[in-house]
Amino acid sequence: MVSKFITSIIFCFLASASPTLATPADDREYDAAMSNGHALQTHRQFRDAYRCFDQARRLKPDRWQPYDGAGAALIALDDCHGAMEILNRGLKVDPKQADLYCQLGQAHFWLSDPKAALVEFNRAVALQPNSMVYLGKRAESYESIGDHAHAIQDYTAAIAACAPVKATRTTPAKHQDSGIFRLASERGTIYQRTGKLQNAIDDYTFYLSAPIRQRGNALRMLQDRAECYDKLGKHELAAKDRSAAANHKGDVLEDLMHDETLGAGR
Repeated sequence: MVSKFITSIIFCFLASASPTLATPADDREYDAAMSNGHALQTHRQFRDAYRCFDQARRLKPDRWQPYDGAGAALIALDDCHGAMEILNRGLKVDPKQADLYCQLGQAHFWLSDPKAALVEFNRAVALQPNSMVYLGKRAESYESIGDHAHAIQDYTAAIAACAPVKATRTTPAKHQDSGIFRLASERGTIYQRTGKLQNAIDDYTFYLSAPIRQRGNALRMLQDRAECYDKLGKHELAAKDRSAAANHKGDVLEDLMHDETLGAGR
């Protein structure tokens, strides 16, 4: 009896001193499942990531995060309908989570339904108006339906949201969030398409100021900027860009591997 009492005291002491022992077993299993899911997702092992998130969801069905992770994994596996089902279940758990609406929007977008995607991205932006991610996603949907004005407006707002300082082509790249370069390139494409060539040149120039690892689309940017220069009659600058493109050290495969505009698992 005495030994059991002493043992219980020692265990309680260890539990209070050790966060791991103090945490209930199901909490530890949940945390491990979520952590493993995120790690597997980072390494693009989406099927295994989904299994981890699904395990976490079964352990803690009243938390929205596992639904978000599972939905993202299913989208990467091209199971957008399955993703929408589980994301809607997550919204029943917590209807005020912008991430879930954003994932739903992404699923609709991959199913070639940008108007339905817009509905979900609008809900995400309403909850978090200054989110670079949600604004950028909504801009893509606007672009898909040909609403260039709203797309440029959202890209501009997204750039402002992720830039600690005003984003210009002269701003040192090291002071910028990496996502800002992709956003600028996307906005530049719309500017070029709508005839605002100098604006497009400015955005392409800003993109090309990014660190090498953050500008996987450098070849396309050089070619597009050369085209803009030619249309403005700046043929010498266009020739320089085409020469740089011809001598680009990377190749198309390398550009695609580092292209952040490509969807996960595609």
